[in-house]
Amino acid sequence: MKNRTGVMVAVSIILIIISSQINAYESRMLGALQQLLLGLGLVGCLLAMWKFMKSGKTKK
Repeated sequence: MKNRTGVMVAVSIILIIISSQINAYESRMLGALQQLLLGLGLVGCLLAMWKFMKSGKTKK
């Protein structure tokens, strides 16, 4: 279970980095893609954090 959380964090960080590298000034589609990638990255980070907190409670 810990491995999946680590993978989710890594993928989320990669998505956030990719979204920050897109130059969205020329096209609305690139801006939409940037927002989508950023949103997916943030949701992935939140899910990974939630799973991490949830797994910490069940081990007591």
